[in-house]
Amino acid sequence: MRKLLLFLALWTITSVHAQQDPMYSMYMWNMMAIDPAYAGSADVLNVTAISRLQWVGIQGAPMTHSLSAHSPINRRSLGAGISAVNDRIGRTNRTSVSGDVAYRMHVSKRTRLAFGLKLGMNHAQIANTRVENTDPNDPTFAADMSGKVVPNFGFGVFLWAKKGYVGLSMPKLLRNYLSSKVEGRTVGYAHESPHAFLTAGYVFPLGTVKFKPALMLKASEGAPPSIDLSANFFIMDRLCLGAAYRNGDSVTGIVSVQVNDQWRMGYAYDLGTSALASRSGGSHELMLSYDPIFTRERVRSPRYF
Repeated sequence: MRKLLLFLALWTITSVHAQQDPMYSMYMWNMMAIDPAYAGSADVLNVTAISRLQWVGIQGAPMTHSLSAHSPINRRSLGAGISAVNDRIGRTNRTSVSGDVAYRMHVSKRTRLAFGLKLGMNHAQIANTRVENTDPNDPTFAADMSGKVVPNFGFGVFLWAKKGYVGLSMPKLLRNYLSSKVEGRTVGYAHESPHAFLTAGYVFPLGTVKFKPALMLKASEGAPPSIDLSANFFIMDRLCLGAAYRNGDSVTGIVSVQVNDQWRMGYAYDLGTSALASRSGGSHELMLSYDPIFTRERVRSPRYF
């Protein structure tokens, strides 16, 4: 019976991971997680960290931490980036490190097009030793399970100008099964499924205020399509107030502040609309972005995505 319960628990975790890569409410400041062609598009070195605590109050709820950096290598044609993500849900802990390269070209005086490639390495494990087990001699929970490091790769296309963008990407193409040996048998506990993303946004000037609607459409194997719709208002290019809706999941409030020419800080709160809403305190997300090098041209052209 214990083995059956363990199998059902592992199967549940696997199903959850097959349907969902880490999600971000402030993905517009972390676009490299979605599209490798975004690398270098800011025209300066940028470093962004995001921490997300999802479904607060539910034991074992997802917790994600990410750190990314990207920069133009050749101001006209090349961009590159690197990112690291740690994603925890229940006893499962997944870590990935990836590198992006983007080739950029001008399609008009103010519009550029980039083609990007992503190469990543992923690892997953289950912390069995943290389980409160009624039988301390059960060998199933005597040691943590750790899978092999497996590669993955993806691609993306990103078209952008100063006020708008459109992106299409598949950051993971391989269907990796992460597994480990339990009593001589192979047990799978995480599954990487291909995800496809379509993103778009545009900035409309309204005097001292700028309005930016945006969308992200995601399709993944084994899950219904997901769409994020957001509306953001930039006030004096310093304060950004926004709201977003994710179908079947949550509504979100977003605030970010351009502290100075180098630092941006942001916070997002998701109020659940699914069946989990009554048991959860919502989801919290923190963002910190740093541009260590600025040119005068860059300062005069603030980022909106």
